[in-house]
Amino acid sequence: MGKQIKLREAQRREAEHAIAARLRTHSGTRNGPAFIARYCEFAPDRRSKIEAYRDLALRPPEAWRCQLRIRSPEMRFLELVQFTFAKYPVAHHLENAWIAGTPAIADRFQAPDHGVEGDGAIPDFRRWYIAVAQGRLLYKEAAHRYLTRLETHHFVTAPREVGSPLAAFWYAYARAQVAETAAALRVARTRLVELPVVSPFWQSVARFFAHNPTSIQEMNALIDFFAAAKQEDDGFSLKGRSLPALQRRCAEWQRLQRAIERGEAWAGRKLADAKYETGIGSERAVWRFRQIKTGRELALEGMRMSHCVEAYQDRCIAGESSIWSLTCEYPDGGRSNGVTIELRRNGTIVQCRGFANRAPNAEEADIVRRWADARGLKW
Repeated sequence: MGKQIKLREAQRREAEHAIAARLRTHSGTRNGPAFIARYCEFAPDRRSKIEAYRDLALRPPEAWRCQLRIRSPEMRFLELVQFTFAKYPVAHHLENAWIAGTPAIADRFQAPDHGVEGDGAIPDFRRWYIAVAQGRLLYKEAAHRYLTRLETHHFVTAPREVGSPLAAFWYAYARAQVAETAAALRVARTRLVELPVVSPFWQSVARFFAHNPTSIQEMNALIDFFAAAKQEDDGFSLKGRSLPALQRRCAEWQRLQRAIERGEAWAGRKLADAKYETGIGSERAVWRFRQIKTGRELALEGMRMSHCVEAYQDRCIAGESSIWSLTCEYPDGGRSNGVTIELRRNGTIVQCRGFANRAPNAEEADIVRRWADARGLKW
């Protein structure tokens, strides 16, 4: 009996401690945000958002009485916005324009004139919310400056997973191209949301991804590559390109970036670069043999020649091989890619390949033999 009494006493004390802990936790929440029940109880920055659009109000905000049971000031503020301006439900991403603010949106929108909404530049997404919430035609009122009618429809009806007006733009650009919502949602979750939404180039990227679906990770990698390619060549476009071809180019670019970051260099073979001239007049050509001695140059050679010479970096660092680039220059400024050469430590040329691993043509083969004979190399 004594053991049972002690057990019940221990259970009673444990229950009392648990109740006390819950009471302490509950009492600690009293220091949280106050229950806002009236318009005047919101912070001045919240009220200023409402005041900026008072001329569009359907009901005076002072008449609002909170009907929510949750404490969140953000949710209560959205209920005030709905009470003041809305006849109809509005997509989640437009509601968020009242909470998140617009500075970051403005910075990334980069519309043509960089002016105000009336000039067709930075959109006022709170005004867009009001137009939709009151049943007016958003395309006619504002969106025609940025979206087609079909894109505007998909912008307005974007699903809840689209969390911001910026993401809704990319969703709309993609969704207008395909019937599949999932593909457009993936586009809206990529790094496109960090880029100017009115750029025709980036719009074409969103549409390309809609027609060529792939993973978000793959799209983000391609976006980084596209940005670098566009910076290097403003005329770069996706017209006529396939996803597999772009993925290959992206992989080459990523290898180059890794080589640049690593910054490896090696001494190379103690053999000077060389120059040979053939022909005369308009047929004159200058052939140049140049040894590659850095990871960056090796990666660039692989990109330029569309082969896997970058994989030979470890051999070069170890001194087992040296890699040489042969190019040809003509009097009119033209240039031939020529070939890439692997020369082993024992003085033997073991590989000589042109673009995409093609064999050297007769003229290239003659100049390589001339170079090899002059330096006692075997081929």
